[in-house]
Amino acid sequence: MPLLPGELLNQRYRIVHLLAEGSYGAVYRARDIVIQQDVAIKEYLDSSLDIQRRFRKEAQKLSKLAHPQLPKVLDHFALDNSGQFLVSEYIDGVDLQSLMAQYGRLPSDLIINWLQSIAEPLTFLHQNNQLHLNIKPANIRLSPDGTVYLVNTGLPGLGVRPRATGYGAPEQQTQDEVSEVTDIYSLGATLYAMLTGEIPPMALKRESGLDEMKAAREVNADVEPYLSLVATRALSLKADTRYETAVDFSQALNRPYGQQPQAPPLEYRRTVSQLGQQVQPKLPPSRRRQIEQRTVWGLAGIASILILILAVIFVTSRPNQNEQEGTTVAEATATVASAIVAAATQLAPTDTPVPFPTETPRPTPEPFLTDSGARMLYIPGGIFRMGIDDGDENEAPSHLIRLSAFFIDETEVTNREYALCVDDGACQPPISSAATYHEAYYGDTSFDEYPVIFVNWFQAETFCTWRGGRLPSEAEWEMAAGFDAEQALIFRYPWGDAFDGVKANYCDSNCPIDRRDGEFDDGHQDTSPVGSFPDGRSPLGLYDMSGNVLEWVNDWYDPGYYEESVDTNPLGPTEGEFKAIRGGSWLSSQDNLTVSARNSFDPTVARANLGFRCAMDGG
Repeated sequence: MPLLPGELLNQRYRIVHLLAEGSYGAVYRARDIVIQQDVAIKEYLDSSLDIQRRFRKEAQKLSKLAHPQLPKVLDHFALDNSGQFLVSEYIDGVDLQSLMAQYGRLPSDLIINWLQSIAEPLTFLHQNNQLHLNIKPANIRLSPDGTVYLVNTGLPGLGVRPRATGYGAPEQQTQDEVSEVTDIYSLGATLYAMLTGEIPPMALKRESGLDEMKAAREVNADVEPYLSLVATRALSLKADTRYETAVDFSQALNRPYGQQPQAPPLEYRRTVSQLGQQVQPKLPPSRRRQIEQRTVWGLAGIASILILILAVIFVTSRPNQNEQEGTTVAEATATVASAIVAAATQLAPTDTPVPFPTETPRPTPEPFLTDSGARMLYIPGGIFRMGIDDGDENEAPSHLIRLSAFFIDETEVTNREYALCVDDGACQPPISSAATYHEAYYGDTSFDEYPVIFVNWFQAETFCTWRGGRLPSEAEWEMAAGFDAEQALIFRYPWGDAFDGVKANYCDSNCPIDRRDGEFDDGHQDTSPVGSFPDGRSPLGLYDMSGNVLEWVNDWYDPGYYEESVDTNPLGPTEGEFKAIRGGSWLSSQDNLTVSARNSFDPTVARANLGFRCAMDGG
């Protein structure tokens, strides 16, 4: 039975309340009545002499460790027939588990900041040959001054305690030899839980095949692809494929293009009206009604004609001896005036416009996840200008075309997705499982979220068909790559008209060929995980439309096709020798990264810088 509030422990520590309880003991908040300070007391129920000896050794070791993000160990003692007790500073604030319960999924920038902060005290522990073995959101506390603390450190010297939840590595659950990467697994589980709102499945269930862990991005489609990759790698069941150190894990959380996570907003996000004060609505500025110019000219013409008629009537109706002048003129004048009023009334605009027939707007389809885990975005179609007149000859002339709505993959097809098709027996494995700088690429879980390469056009088409889609046309690809529907224009690059080397994986300083651009370093010698450059997304939200890998499209290639292209849903020539490719790659110079750039390969070709993405009709 746990200690009750008000109990005095060891004649010094008055229990305030229970913080957590498990099969091996409990953690309490208490008050040190001697120094008048709140403390945290960790209880170990085993009171055997051997455990007491081990406990003292572990407690003494912890008491010598001092780090500003670790609670300081203040005292330790044993009580007969009760157990061992470790007393440390109580960190006021809130734990991340409580924040998740209150707010649900939290912004990724906050998660990145908190976990990178926690990597510092964890690195300190590891450097001093101390494992934590109890990392989870409930043991990460945020103090009122913004400091992030790692609390409730385990004591490995008392034996490795299995973790019943998904935060424990497989070697910890089986009580085998543990190491620094055991804590890395728990960091990955914490990242996964905070990104998705779900605790990952228990490691032993995953290992035995009783449960399967979905990638974080499959659970929450808003998770940035590279963060999903970080969580997957840290949660690897194989210890040697996880990040080796907490520093490596922390660095992996940096956005791949080098930009630091954005700081939380400094201004209050509530509006005044949400705080209970009424805010007067801002009315739109009034606009004076104006008669169209053509209406003015029409009125003027009719008025002129009527004036002429009035003059004729006036002359012809002058009184003779047998007529009364006043009556005849008055009648004629009244008739003409009525005609003028009637004509003006017919032409002048009224306050009630004639309504145009309208159709009930159809809701825009939401992005969705395929069975393979790919996220497909809806492209509403419409009219846009394809090609460019001042580029290469095969990109001209620019011409207006109309496309029907369609869906297209948000990212390039990954090794993990392609492997599902291979496992299903529908696809052939890539022609090579290696990459330019990696002996193991396809089939190595470390590269699951990298684009699949070494697949020819026929293999790409087979995969998309297996998934219920198809390869995109050149026109669909180009629209998705650079069209800004709000401004009704197409950009030169997915992110705008000016080149920016931090927004794409291209031939930068890491490139092995002479045309490399030494001004930029994206950190990748060849391919990068899909979605690694969020600032390089197209206006319609697609990743890596410029760089990373070239992409197969459906069309046969003809350099002069734009001269004769149809203006509605063009599909390229009906036959040919080569298939079109689009998008540039990690081997491409910036000139070949434009959304209008075209190239081609024999459809049987497979390259280390060539992949694809899928599309499907939009209905």
